[in-house]
Amino acid sequence: MATETVPGVGRAWLPAAMIGVIAGVDNIAAALAIASLLFAGPLSSGLGLGVGVVLLGGAVLALVVALRSTQPNSIALVQETSVAVLAAAIVTATADLAGPPEAKVATALAILGVSSLVTGALFWLTGRLGLGGLARFLPYPVVAGFLAGSGWLLVDGSMVMLTGQGIGVAFIEDLAAPNAVPLILPAILFAILLFVALRRFTHPATVPLVMLLSGTIFFLVLAGAGISVEEARATGYLPQLTAAGGVELPTPELLSSVNWPAVAYALPTIMSVAALSMIGLLLNVSGLELAIGRDIDVNAELRSSGAGNFLSGLIGGPSGYVGLGMTILAQKTGARGRGAGIATAVAMIVGLAAAGSLIFQVPVFLTAGFVLFLGIELLNEWLVATRRELPAMEWLIVVLILLAIALVGFIEGLAVGLIVSVALFVFNYSRLPVVRLNTSGIEHRSSVDRSPAASRFLSKHGDCIEIIQLQGYLFFGSADRMVKQVRQRLFSPDKAALRFLVLDFRHVSGTDSAATSGFIKIRRMVEDNSVQVFFTHVSPEVETTLRLAGIDFVPGGTMALEADIDHALEHAEEDLLSEQPESDAQAGLVSQLVAAVGPHPRMADLVAAMDEITMQPGDVVIRAGEEADDVFFVARGRVRVQITLPSGRELRLRTMTSGAVVGEIALYLKRKRTADVIVEAPSDIFRLSAAELSRLEREDPELAVMAHRLLASNLAEKLSIANQMIQRTEH
Repeated sequence: MATETVPGVGRAWLPAAMIGVIAGVDNIAAALAIASLLFAGPLSSGLGLGVGVVLLGGAVLALVVALRSTQPNSIALVQETSVAVLAAAIVTATADLAGPPEAKVATALAILGVSSLVTGALFWLTGRLGLGGLARFLPYPVVAGFLAGSGWLLVDGSMVMLTGQGIGVAFIEDLAAPNAVPLILPAILFAILLFVALRRFTHPATVPLVMLLSGTIFFLVLAGAGISVEEARATGYLPQLTAAGGVELPTPELLSSVNWPAVAYALPTIMSVAALSMIGLLLNVSGLELAIGRDIDVNAELRSSGAGNFLSGLIGGPSGYVGLGMTILAQKTGARGRGAGIATAVAMIVGLAAAGSLIFQVPVFLTAGFVLFLGIELLNEWLVATRRELPAMEWLIVVLILLAIALVGFIEGLAVGLIVSVALFVFNYSRLPVVRLNTSGIEHRSSVDRSPAASRFLSKHGDCIEIIQLQGYLFFGSADRMVKQVRQRLFSPDKAALRFLVLDFRHVSGTDSAATSGFIKIRRMVEDNSVQVFFTHVSPEVETTLRLAGIDFVPGGTMALEADIDHALEHAEEDLLSEQPESDAQAGLVSQLVAAVGPHPRMADLVAAMDEITMQPGDVVIRAGEEADDVFFVARGRVRVQITLPSGRELRLRTMTSGAVVGEIALYLKRKRTADVIVEAPSDIFRLSAAELSRLEREDPELAVMAHRLLASNLAEKLSIANQMIQRTEH
């Protein structure tokens, strides 16, 4: 009987193995370039050690991420952006060190390892605390500026690899040397070749193949010109042989040669590299989410990459994280499991064993040209391409950060970028309208039902009430615009003198202590002009901030707190109505009904058909759930309409004063009462029963028609007010 095989197992490993070989070869080529960048010039004796730690650290990183990532086919790579920043820091930290070259190499390796340890710790701690989303709030122009600056550092580092010094005045002067241009030109041509090749061929094997082809042509040219390998090495076309003559791995004895004060000197750069790496990881995860069409747990990715970086740092390896392009390639080729990352790690270990015979045979222009190409790619993507994506002002931030990094240093560029971005944010945010809506007491009335005479009085004098709805976060940048709005209304020659100001905080998310100076200015202005200010919808946090600034809220004082705009308007309207020459209570119910529907000779007869009731605060006019068999007219006093919520809390719906009609809707619909009506002040109330209305319809149709006209007019008025309230809520 033939042995059966599990379908698809062999085919599942085939794409994983293929991706592993491609990623491994790509990493080996990148490792040679990265090591040459890190250990250039005075540190060139550490090239073999550099290749060893980059390959071994990269293998450890790829393996850990492959085993722990929530995206099974993730392939982690050493990232050149962080290496570019570290290369500049290593040169600065080791430039003035005394002692043998081995001490400088050991110190450079320690800086590299500590950077990966710090990066790993930052990744893991951020992921462990669930704070992965916070880094996404870093302004995009700042991120673009950092990455463009990293591109410049790579370009500058490639020149260090070729000439021993970065781009500057001395570099330009040395271009006149006989051997300068012949060393630099091949690297530039190789970078251009890579740039063109990758525009035509997007396969990951393109870079290794172009490097192999260029290296073959180089050695053919040497042979054709009769130049020996030793002569080429002596003129700088090939790396100088070290004592070991091959790949080395770090040993514990190196720790004794490390200059730890120099490592401590590089700590600010190390911290910035860790932050930059976290931004890079989050950008790649976001891109990967779009590519695969599902969300990825960014905090889990931070933890897995943190563990990989920490282990890489223990052996002095560089930092890294999931590679976007290689992981997408694994997804497209069907490598779904963890085999792709494991195969990548295996390929790098194999490359580590074979690299000893290669590293000193790879022409310098290949590694330097590859670094130059990476720098040009970053500059093209984050400086040139962003010009089409960003507004001019934001793009200038990218340029400013790049210039600061190029002329001063990475840390200084980091500081410049953050300062400018914060300043630009404050400027743009302060330009947002701090006033959401402003209106007067004519357009915006309280929910209190009043008599027609009172309504006409408020319609005439309501413009002395100003309502200003604030919005957003109030800070020093927006407070001045708020003060300007109040000053403009206070001294407007085209409007009535301001008597009441309502400042609504319903849409305010918060305020800082600097913004309170604006309210101090408002207090001074209103005190000088006898204006009362109501603060509404004020949160406890904002109230505390205002009180600490010296703003006292006293009922009836210059500044008072109210629950909402409705309560503030009610108080303002009551104060205005108290100034009427003749109040509704004195005018009597007959005058109120005449004001509602017009004069009629029998209006007093209609009032006589009603029952007069004198009620005190707390008395119940209508109780929810009762049958509706009467309607009530408030001749004097005030009542409130309220409902009781399931929680037991009483909620006020409306307040009704002299001239108001209560209970007509339920009477007409023949439904039970839906709310309680409670007396708030001593009141004279007239009751018209359903039975009496029916009698009038039979015996005195003229009075019955007058009663129905009165109720219909009142319903129309309530509908109009309801429509106005709906329109206000839409704003």
